[in-house]
Amino acid sequence: MDREELQAIFEKIQTGVVIIDPKSHTILDINPIAVSLIGRNKEEIVGQVCHQFICPAGRGKCPITDLGQVIDNSERVIIGRDGTRIPILKTATIARVGERDVLIESFIDIRDRKIAEDRRSALIGYISEIVMRVREPLLIVQQNLADLAEKTPKCQGNGDEVRAGLLLEAARIRQIAGNLAEVEKAIAEEREDIPAAYREFLKGQ
Repeated sequence: MDREELQAIFEKIQTGVVIIDPKSHTILDINPIAVSLIGRNKEEIVGQVCHQFICPAGRGKCPITDLGQVIDNSERVIIGRDGTRIPILKTATIARVGERDVLIESFIDIRDRKIAEDRRSALIGYISEIVMRVREPLLIVQQNLADLAEKTPKCQGNGDEVRAGLLLEAARIRQIAGNLAEVEKAIAEEREDIPAAYREFLKGQ
């Protein structure tokens, strides 16, 4: 595969790719996807220090050149033209290109994933609070029913039936409260045994 073919792949690959000088951290080349994410012209990016656009908080702490790692896989940010911090999932490694070593960084935009995670966390928190608010009154009602059942005189006509009915309803409410507690616990632990219908509901949000 010749240089022109490699350049064609570099230009068309659907992942942001930046080639960086590992000593000066200046950007040597950048593909169209990465240019689009940064939101500047290629001419404004090439020749600039990478920390102006990628991982600004990592200046002097590059996992590859400063910390001696071979491959870096981590969540980082890109700074857009308007200063927007765009979350990315980045991989970086040193490679030999021609007669020199270069740092190759590739990354994907994970804004949609971050938004989905935030919405899911908010929804889980909201439902957890609802469960808590519903469970407490149910327990109070359950206890009141049990108290009424104990106070119902056994000697009055159908008193035994009334007491049995009250105790039955108290037991049902106790079961509902227990089920709610299990749902709340499952939500908190993000367990796989959350009811399928609820998982589908989450996926649809």
